[in-house]
Amino acid sequence: MLPLDNLKLRDVEKGFMSAKHVFAIFNTEQRNVYKDLRQIELACDSQEDVDSWKASFLRAGVYPEKDQVDNEEAAPADTFSMDPQLERQVETIRNLVDSYIGIINKSIRDLMPKTIMHIMINSLLAYLYSVGNQTSLMEESADQAQRRDEMLRMYQALKEALNIIGDISTTTISTPVPPPVADGWVQDSR
Repeated sequence: MLPLDNLKLRDVEKGFMSAKHVFAIFNTEQRNVYKDLRQIELACDSQEDVDSWKASFLRAGVYPEKDQVDNEEAAPADTFSMDPQLERQVETIRNLVDSYIGIINKSIRDLMPKTIMHIMINSLLAYLYSVGNQTSLMEESADQAQRRDEMLRMYQALKEALNIIGDISTTTISTPVPPPVADGWVQDSR
């Protein structure tokens, strides 16, 4: 549990080779946020995850640092409201719109390849049906028939070879090899 009084969000610059997106929570009165920590840094794999976390913090009443808001929006100082309830409502609406746009973006990324394939298949089917005799499309070509016959002959030959090998191994009688002779009694002539 974190007390939310005087907490703010700030973006943290990514490291040179870091793939993580990082932001921090800090207290504006220079007090510890949690136990001995002056600020808590949170890392996410994607910017979408960071935006989702920031939206959750905004709904809880933890807003971005004022400098960050000024830089992002570049609005005159007199347009900001001093009413925290109104600011919270504006942030909530902004978060809902951002979430809605994210859903639309994800849906379009999901539907576009499907739509393209649907259009391609429909035009291909229309072309195939307009060619003429559809039964000729399903006929096996002479090359494929020859290849299929060759494969069946090879299968039958291999099956017969396995039967012959099986007969040989079951009818063959073998005697075990005698144990090696102990040659410890032979002296080296060196």
